[in-house]
Amino acid sequence: MTFILFIYGACLGSFLGAMADRYVTGESPLFPPSHCATCSTRLVPWQMVPILSYLLLRGRCGYCQAAISPTTLLIEGTAAISLTTWTPTLTLPLLWLGLWAFAALCDAQTQTFPGWLSWAALGISLISQPWSIILLATSLFGLIRWLWPHWSHPWIGDGDLEMMLGYWVIFGSLSTAHWLLIACGLALLLVRTHTSLAFLPYLTMSALACWLWP
Repeated sequence: MTFILFIYGACLGSFLGAMADRYVTGESPLFPPSHCATCSTRLVPWQMVPILSYLLLRGRCGYCQAAISPTTLLIEGTAAISLTTWTPTLTLPLLWLGLWAFAALCDAQTQTFPGWLSWAALGISLISQPWSIILLATSLFGLIRWLWPHWSHPWIGDGDLEMMLGYWVIFGSLSTAHWLLIACGLALLLVRTHTSLAFLPYLTMSALACWLWP
């Protein structure tokens, strides 16, 4: 079962990475078929096997020899390992984390992500929650959605706050404090710029770290 979950996770990571790339380039999720980002040559099936194809091709396109970003292997490997922890009770948290991982991949390249994702993630986080939490969370979510378009120079992105809200609903206050501390630490260690940064990738890396190494 662990091996099967590993395969599913690798495929899911590959899919999320491909969809994020297509969001950045503006391509349709369905057309054209999978192709090299440099020479646009269509890939054959053996070149699309998650993790294995990257290793066999040594991180390069089989046609033009252009380098394939190692982020591809990282995404597929992380998703594969994460899904091996699956149990029925973890289905909703994993689905929630998968949505925000997709948002982080988009945010890392464009500092934007599809607007529907916040609504979907909120709905998942509120399943089986008491009515008091549902009312509080939806009120805070609505406040964020109303306030940010009217704020000329926000000091943090609305998507970052929406992910923080969902994490708090699912995992509680103490876990949220630990998660934010790790995310801020990662950003301080890795960022070498004074301009605005995409914070969702650091929040997602921190969430994965807390998930895999509680």
